[in-house]
Amino acid sequence: MWKNLGPLVALYPTPVVVVGMLDEYEKVNWINIAHVGIIGNDSLMLSIHKNHFSNEIIKDKYAVSINMVTENMIEASDFVGIVSGRKVDKSNVFEYTIGIKNVPMINLSPIVMECELIDNYETKEHNQYILKVRHTHIKSEILDINGNIDYNIFKPILFEMSTKSYYKLGEKVGNCWKIGENFSK
Repeated sequence: MWKNLGPLVALYPTPVVVVGMLDEYEKVNWINIAHVGIIGNDSLMLSIHKNHFSNEIIKDKYAVSINMVTENMIEASDFVGIVSGRKVDKSNVFEYTIGIKNVPMINLSPIVMECELIDNYETKEHNQYILKVRHTHIKSEILDINGNIDYNIFKPILFEMSTKSYYKLGEKVGNCWKIGENFSK
């Protein structure tokens, strides 16, 4: 039997990322975001509540880094999501390198995407930033022999909204566009 929970967005868990940016004074700011979406094969969407300081920087600089979070980054990643860059200097939370698009990239992160702001769709409480991925940096130790990301090694952290919990990615259960070949009704 179904139970109606009302207008609950039930697409969780979603990947946790730390978004990196440089403000107008070239000072690093970080924010933890789990409202991330894919738009095609070359673009992403970040949904950020309008009260966050990071909005001002993104709208001014038009460039951010998207840093995938792993288990050894959880505490620091959570921290940058619960304190405001208006009040706390978050520039020294992570060791970083400045990327090609002049954005900070977390050295610990196995996958970092440098992105350019293309558009912003505003709702009452959130900015939905449409970002074009310009450069993707992946650490070689998480790649398989074919150059693909090996999720048995890279275990991104996921966020689940209703319980406010972090999870690690689980095990592989099948091959896309292959497992359905055996389906019969």
